[in-house]
Amino acid sequence: MLSPERARILLQSLTVPGWGQVTVGRNGAAKVFFLAETAIWASFIAFQVQEQMRRDSYELTARLHAGIDLNGRDEEFRRIVGNYLSSDDYNQFVVYRDAANLHYDDPEAFRAYVAEHELKGSDAWHWASENDALRYRSQRKDSQRAEQRSNTAVALAVVNRFVSAVHAMRAAGRPVEAKSWNFEVTPVESDEALALRCGVRTRF
Repeated sequence: MLSPERARILLQSLTVPGWGQVTVGRNGAAKVFFLAETAIWASFIAFQVQEQMRRDSYELTARLHAGIDLNGRDEEFRRIVGNYLSSDDYNQFVVYRDAANLHYDDPEAFRAYVAEHELKGSDAWHWASENDALRYRSQRKDSQRAEQRSNTAVALAVVNRFVSAVHAMRAAGRPVEAKSWNFEVTPVESDEALALRCGVRTRF
């Protein structure tokens, strides 16, 4: 049953992994969960910094080598800029194609569709070379990977809290065992007469 004491321990571990373990006297386990939490959030911060730096890099590449300012643009527009060497190519291969599919028998509607959806003015770009476009794509992928890793760190923080809460709940009400280190040696099946397996076992 979830007693008030166990409920308090549960909330402690969900708030700060390791806090519940300290409450029930499992200081070794508390250190493990706290260090894991610290490492997770340090990784999250590092990936967030990487994501921003790499985003700044590909935005600068687009501004210098394609003549387009990506500030305030959504992710779909950023993707399109990397997939086409110029806005004229995008208009030709996407906008004109869609207009033809939708209004192949109505020239006026065709022209109206193109006028509404084609990219021009401040939305236009033109890559100086294909290598510049490839560099932009690579920098953008690096930024996205850093963002995905920061999201993974958040997920790991949630898992760490859940595991800490379950561990603290199971430890609540149990006597605290003295921390011990045991050196174990066991024989293994082998042609060598003195073949042994050695290991260290600890409780925390």
